[in-house]
Amino acid sequence: MVFFTRRFLPVTGTSIGNIDVGAEIILNENGAPINYLIVNQGIPENSSLYDASCDGTWLLRKDIAENRQWNSSNNNDYENSTIDNYLNTTFLNLFESNIRDAIKQVKIPYRKGAGYGKTVTSGSSGLSTKIFLLSSTEVNLVHGYEPTNEGACLSYFSGTAQNDVDNKRVAKLNGSATVWWLRSPYCDSVGGSSYALVVNYGGNWNNNFCSSPYGIRPALVLPFSFKLADSQIIS
Repeated sequence: MVFFTRRFLPVTGTSIGNIDVGAEIILNENGAPINYLIVNQGIPENSSLYDASCDGTWLLRKDIAENRQWNSSNNNDYENSTIDNYLNTTFLNLFESNIRDAIKQVKIPYRKGAGYGKTVTSGSSGLSTKIFLLSSTEVNLVHGYEPTNEGACLSYFSGTAQNDVDNKRVAKLNGSATVWWLRSPYCDSVGGSSYALVVNYGGNWNNNFCSSPYGIRPALVLPFSFKLADSQIIS
């Protein structure tokens, strides 16, 4: 006789959808507790740029996970990038099964293809993904070199400087502020198809070659009903 094991989400605890934006919660990566920030509840600004699949609790890793190339081919096509593949295979599998199974398959707005065009593919035609990098617009960096309407500002970043330094965007790797990648390509003919946008040490924006190794802060969306034990809620 063959027995099958069924996995269940915790049935007791606090629903993640009831926790305030800005709170920190713990998710295990490869067995180690890692802090994540709740950066939005629901579809960002109720924007039609997002598919209904995005209606959930948005999480962003508080600290940088590691330095990695955006794309080993030095090409700013996010859909076919090295980092998108890594996040949705190797990184996704770092989570315990109950978290991994609960992470929503979402469709997020993105600039399709390579180059410096600004046209965004969104809504039901958005990029289907589970783990992703945030866009320049989602972290409230709006400066004219990002794709047009590549999402909406997440609640956590509302009120931050749009084209200047801001501590809320600063992230650390091993205790030191470090440059981290966004999913947005750098949209300027001077850069061609070789550059993508980053958040720099002070929380402002810059651009860098896609083949350069910079920090990654994975983002994901969980259902509002996902339960957390008290020990997983930091603040």
